[in-house]
Amino acid sequence: MTIHDDTAEIVIYMSAGFATASNFLDDFAAKLVWRYEQAGRRVRVHVHFPYGDWDRSKQGQLSEIVRDMWHNAHRKKSVHGGESLLQLVVSTMRQGEKLLFIGHSAGAIASILAAKELEHHGCDILGVIQVGSPRCAIPASLKNKVLYLHARNPQNQSRDPIPRLGTWGGWSRTRLGIYGWNRSKHAPIHQRMLPIVGSHADYFRDHNPYIWEQASNLQTTMNAIWTWLQTIEKDVEHD
Repeated sequence: MTIHDDTAEIVIYMSAGFATASNFLDDFAAKLVWRYEQAGRRVRVHVHFPYGDWDRSKQGQLSEIVRDMWHNAHRKKSVHGGESLLQLVVSTMRQGEKLLFIGHSAGAIASILAAKELEHHGCDILGVIQVGSPRCAIPASLKNKVLYLHARNPQNQSRDPIPRLGTWGGWSRTRLGIYGWNRSKHAPIHQRMLPIVGSHADYFRDHNPYIWEQASNLQTTMNAIWTWLQTIEKDVEHD
């Protein structure tokens, strides 16, 4: 799905994860476009399924996701979801546009892999937003441009199991000159817990029973993303 295919200041690539319904991100995409339009900004959104939607073989998707996580951990180029997203960006981006990536679940892994490659080639990466993502190494050059969102329920308990997968760890030299395992060496700088009802598949729900303190899950997720986007755009303006 593509929203607003005219000249834009920002082009947003939303990537779905494992075995996802074909309309899973459509409502969220439309509401994010509306927020930008209300702010007087021109944006274009592409919703992508880097590993296929729920009609594709689940075994094939899992195999590609695991391989992309392995490639990320070993600083190698993606040959699956990250490559699929990269090719979409290359075929649709236009000169002068800033790129914003939003990935849910394994779509967030593809987003990091594509953003890393595009930044290496001089593209203007506004940010990468990971929602309910497995832990994957964030390149040092992107650390301050990544927002990592994961869920907690009304009882302040982490209920999304997917962020427990993967690792941000790496070997680091201590002050004593000894190498030790640093579990947060490649972690994103910006991390937020979202108070939502439900679990991994529910970040973008906009109806009962996914409402807590008069805000739906989608509104809570959107507000966290929008607040962070305003902050990083101000930082860019001041650079």
